[in-house]
Amino acid sequence: MIRAFVGSGGKTGTIFKQAAALREQGKRVLVTTSTQMGAREGTIIGDNPLPVIAALERDGYAMAGTKASREGKIAALSEETFRAVCPHADIVLVEADGSRQHPLKFPNDNEPVIPEGTEEIFVICGLSAIGKPAKDVCHRLELVKAAIGIQDDTIITEKHVRELIRKAYVAPLSLKYPDASITVYPCQRDTPQLHELAVSIQKEFA
Repeated sequence: MIRAFVGSGGKTGTIFKQAAALREQGKRVLVTTSTQMGAREGTIIGDNPLPVIAALERDGYAMAGTKASREGKIAALSEETFRAVCPHADIVLVEADGSRQHPLKFPNDNEPVIPEGTEEIFVICGLSAIGKPAKDVCHRLELVKAAIGIQDDTIITEKHVRELIRKAYVAPLSLKYPDASITVYPCQRDTPQLHELAVSIQKEFA
């Protein structure tokens, strides 16, 4: 199974939490990216499928990608290598979007980069954006402004977050990938109020 993570504000952390939980269940897990993501210790860097397959068979886990242009990052495996290694994992977790550390985002025409055959899509957003000016918390700010009718200094509210999730990801992805399940998962829910909001948003899009 291929599970893609899109959006902003917590994709990488969510991926590794899920990877740990899946490993506890005895699943073989591959972590990779279709764009770029931060590398961790032990990441297999290169486009040779054999070391990745060996790690999955030996350890039940591998993080892999090619060398990225940005320091400390990995980029996507080639399509050939990706397809060669996927059958050796029970589940493949793919970071399929970038947000430059911003909690909110509207994707451009080339984003997200969701691999063919993806069965599950997790839409991530960061609730830390609430109460802050849009210009400080939004990646691709001009696209965000156009999509939900705000300005640079507009203070982000719960309503803005819900509208952005729907317009930026849930609606277009539902049309483009009708066979994939879509789960909205707000992150950065560090207070009881934000946790309650996150649960409410999840229920809205369930």
